[in-house]
Amino acid sequence: MFKSYLVSGLLALGLFSWAQYHGWSLFSQNESQPAASATRNVYHK
Repeated sequence: MFKSYLVSGLLALGLFSWAQYHGWSLFSQNESQPAASATRNVYHK
């Protein structure tokens, strides 16, 4: 039973990693990227 959970978990992790590598995402792009103005203000004081 443990072996089947391990295999399914590794398969799911591999598929998600492959999809992320190819530019697919389960989450919207706005959540993963910080605001441009917030990062710009940190370095230019």
